[in-house]
Amino acid sequence: MRHYVSRYFLSYPRVLLYMLQDTEYKLVPYLAWVHRTDDFRLVIKRRKLVLTKKVQLLLATLRLISFALFIAVTVAIIYGIATQNGWWIAGGVVLALVAPFILSHGLLLPLSIGYVLIQKPQERRIIRKARKVLNEHQGVRIVVAGSYGKTTAKETLLSVIGAGMKTAATPGNMNTAIGISRFAMKLKGDEEVLIFELGEEREDDIRPLAELAQPDIALVTGINESHLANFKSLNRTAATILAVADFVKPEDLYLNGESSLVRKYKQPGGQLFSQKGVGGWKVTNASTAITGTKFTLTKGEQKIRASTGLIGLHTIGVTVAAAVIATKLGVSIKKIEEGLKNVKAFEHRMEPRLFHGAWLIDDTYNGNSDGVKAGLAFLKEQKAKRRIYVTPGLVEQGDKTQEVHEKIGEHIAESADVVVLMNNSVTGYIMNGLDRKKFQGQLIIEDDPLFFYTNLDQFVAAGDVVLMQNDWTDNYR
Repeated sequence: MRHYVSRYFLSYPRVLLYMLQDTEYKLVPYLAWVHRTDDFRLVIKRRKLVLTKKVQLLLATLRLISFALFIAVTVAIIYGIATQNGWWIAGGVVLALVAPFILSHGLLLPLSIGYVLIQKPQERRIIRKARKVLNEHQGVRIVVAGSYGKTTAKETLLSVIGAGMKTAATPGNMNTAIGISRFAMKLKGDEEVLIFELGEEREDDIRPLAELAQPDIALVTGINESHLANFKSLNRTAATILAVADFVKPEDLYLNGESSLVRKYKQPGGQLFSQKGVGGWKVTNASTAITGTKFTLTKGEQKIRASTGLIGLHTIGVTVAAAVIATKLGVSIKKIEEGLKNVKAFEHRMEPRLFHGAWLIDDTYNGNSDGVKAGLAFLKEQKAKRRIYVTPGLVEQGDKTQEVHEKIGEHIAESADVVVLMNNSVTGYIMNGLDRKKFQGQLIIEDDPLFFYTNLDQFVAAGDVVLMQNDWTDNYR
């Protein structure tokens, strides 16, 4: 009863909008979150409601509906008492009980109307204008697609190619049609190279984005179970991502040869890049540490001495691809080496920092099994007082959820001395994997992730190496 009353707090409309905003206005995840929530006072944890114009309008609408419902309930009950009409009283009580559900579900009506009448037409206009801009642009276009590692690949390409040519890339995670279009509208027109990150969440997402970008070169970072809950099968995931192959020549298609699913599903053609090299370029003298990665790349008499701020041998493949693409575009080896030195770990992506005498590796943006495996392989090689691994697990793994997390547990058992699992629906599967490998280290099950992260300084000690992978947003449990 106490939890149900939380729906009547003045903060309830703001909480509903937070839930809607946190699920990126996707109705199914929003409704699923609303239906499983018991106490709406405990929803907002990791961030705050961003008061955009859309949110302000919806908040005003919810408050207006709340006021109207309050008046209706009050009038019905008062009238029923005055006239001694039990039906009016019962109606008022029922309306009061269902009022929170009218708010949580009625919110979708103005949202849908606004999307159909305002947002969607506006997006169509922007995309139409962007298509015209890109049709007229003379720059070489590179697209990056894959289940994981897209932003790292894009930023590496930007740094390496940008050292010798005027280059622009879609910022942050702007990898949808509207995001790419807004990027296109800001182009000056004299860019020599354009780099686009293509996002995928559902079947056939990539093809329309590639049609908009019109790529000359395509790079596929890998394929795995990410968003499998939406795709339903790896066949569909692979077909969606590898659709980029239809837009470029085989020699201009770069594929991650270390991704087993890329090798399985790719069609003939394309160049496979890996830690060993690509396109006749060979990698030697590779090494990685918490401060960065180094290797030498050679082809005949040509030699590139690579040094980046990325950590983990798994980063070499995409770095090699970026360097080789840069040579194809005519960037000098000297400039390529300069660009490689400027490649740093990106925010929340295997990002190392010193923390109270310990090394803390922040990989909380990571949400895929390949990234987990690579991170744990790196952790395993570290000489540390304690090798600590922190994770809630992964989301959107579909019918592979148990299998994926049990394998993660097995990898953790071989790599960490201390394991901290954020208690949720997949924790038991990870523990199954730990048990299977007879994990002998310390296991901590944490019920309050925010408390743990906030008080991390009370947990780590000088000499530790702590790897934190993935972080679940408030709508997952």
